[in-house]
Amino acid sequence: MGQRYFLYKGFILMVCYLTMFSFSSCKNSTESKKVDVSHIKVDFKSIRYDQELYQCDTNNLELSVNALGSKYPDFSSIYFNELTGFSKTDDNKVFMNSVRHFLTYKDYRALFDTVFVKFPDVKDVDAELTKLFKHIKYYFPNQKIGDVYYFITGLNFWSAVTVDSTIGVGLDMYLGKQYPFYASVQIPAYQIERCEKEYIPVNVAKAIYENNYPMNAEGKTLLDLMIMKGKEQLYLEYTLPETNEELLIGYSPEQLKWCQQNEGMMWSYFAKQKLLYSTQWQEILRYVNDGPTSTGMPAESPGNIGSWIGWQLVRKYMDAHPEKKWTDVLKDQIESQTFLRESGYKPR
Repeated sequence: MGQRYFLYKGFILMVCYLTMFSFSSCKNSTESKKVDVSHIKVDFKSIRYDQELYQCDTNNLELSVNALGSKYPDFSSIYFNELTGFSKTDDNKVFMNSVRHFLTYKDYRALFDTVFVKFPDVKDVDAELTKLFKHIKYYFPNQKIGDVYYFITGLNFWSAVTVDSTIGVGLDMYLGKQYPFYASVQIPAYQIERCEKEYIPVNVAKAIYENNYPMNAEGKTLLDLMIMKGKEQLYLEYTLPETNEELLIGYSPEQLKWCQQNEGMMWSYFAKQKLLYSTQWQEILRYVNDGPTSTGMPAESPGNIGSWIGWQLVRKYMDAHPEKKWTDVLKDQIESQTFLRESGYKPR
């Protein structure tokens, strides 16, 4: 009887210890993201390029466009050459006609008007981006933060871009999921769900991350890609600590809950289908890219589940290596099988 009591008491003590340890770990993990950035200085100009372009005089268009180009030479080059494609011609007349059409055609004028109503100013967006930039500078003091240009491309899918330290935000991609013309230009429904204002900081953070850590999928296994995407999610998690997980991964609350409840099943599927070490991009890229759902999964599954699994894997690796900073984990070039083994990741 005494032995039984001793074992039972030991079991209770062990449970209490593990519970306290688990609580302490979660508490520390949560608090570690709540850093004081009040002393961090970020200086950037917020430029409504969309409004300045719209104000160009169509009666003296060449003069106006050239003046805009002289005022913002670097971004204007990016905008007209890459984002709109208007200047991908040596014929100045063709270029000017494209710009004129963009500024005068009724559908584009209606789009400009809608953006101006939705975003009469960008003070609140600037405030959210300032918080993001402060967190980035806190962890990466040498990161250069340039000016932020707000633009419109005519629903051309450009939501956030970076060129060196310059940041661009396509306001026409944040008019709300009820905006009727997203579907008419064949933007998929799952992407329309994210055409909301609150996704601006998330997409800007992604663009900055991908500029610093470009993803090369060539010759990579699904496990490689999962870990890469998991590190990207880790970056978002720490640089946007007040943002909920659904926004960070681009899921609805129901989709996130589905992933949490089916984590073991998803991992088992990848293992049984021998996908983890596959390099066949036709088979594997679909799991780390956006989509309406995931191949081989129930209809209620979200797309991009490989990125979500990778996020959990990277988190588990961090738990197993408390001596490492999360910023060090981003830079680790550990071979993926070793990373997996050292993480102890085995979801049930």
